[in-house]
Amino acid sequence: MTGPIPNARSASVDALLARVRDAVRAQPVTVREVPSHAMVRRVARDSANLADLFATKAATVGMRVTRTDDTGLDAALTQLLEKRGKTVVAVRDALLTTRATTAVNAAGARLAANDNDDLLFDCEVGITDVDCAIAESGSLVISTNGRIRNAWITPPIHIAIVRADQILPDLVDLFELRADTINAASTTIITGPSKTADIEGVLVTGVHGPAAVEIVLVG
Repeated sequence: MTGPIPNARSASVDALLARVRDAVRAQPVTVREVPSHAMVRRVARDSANLADLFATKAATVGMRVTRTDDTGLDAALTQLLEKRGKTVVAVRDALLTTRATTAVNAAGARLAANDNDDLLFDCEVGITDVDCAIAESGSLVISTNGRIRNAWITPPIHIAIVRADQILPDLVDLFELRADTINAASTTIITGPSKTADIEGVLVTGVHGPAAVEIVLVG
């Protein structure tokens, strides 16, 4: 006797799926109107002090926050460089050059040239400003508008200067208010030091970027 052998498993699966489809079709469909403001839960909107929330969240994700005012910025930078004991510092933003140079000299560090990307691989610290910061997650947002990305990617230590008036409540505000940042050739949202668990599920810090992120919060 020849001919195809019935596939019992396939028949049973088809029967099961048929019963599931019938059960789904029998369920009533309810359409509920959801107010637009309820579509996104905006935690930071409830905070009266975005700077405090940002500092707390940034510390939670592993970044160190030093708070100061504008008159104390040079001293704060100097103290961070002295504490780290670094000899080479990369500064890639023209507006920060004067302030950073003062701190570098006071700390006995050396300022790398800004016109040679190869030197960044020898730099131990990168100092940058930011486009903005996100209070809800404690994140830094830095674009390549006027900056070279290696400044905050290559050195093992990243010092970011954040001013209180640059802090946005959450990512919704970033996309709504900072089109210049979102549309840049490259924009990085940094939430803590770089980490990876690609190899055997073991968490390693400082593989694809800085192992330490220091934030100087001004204001």
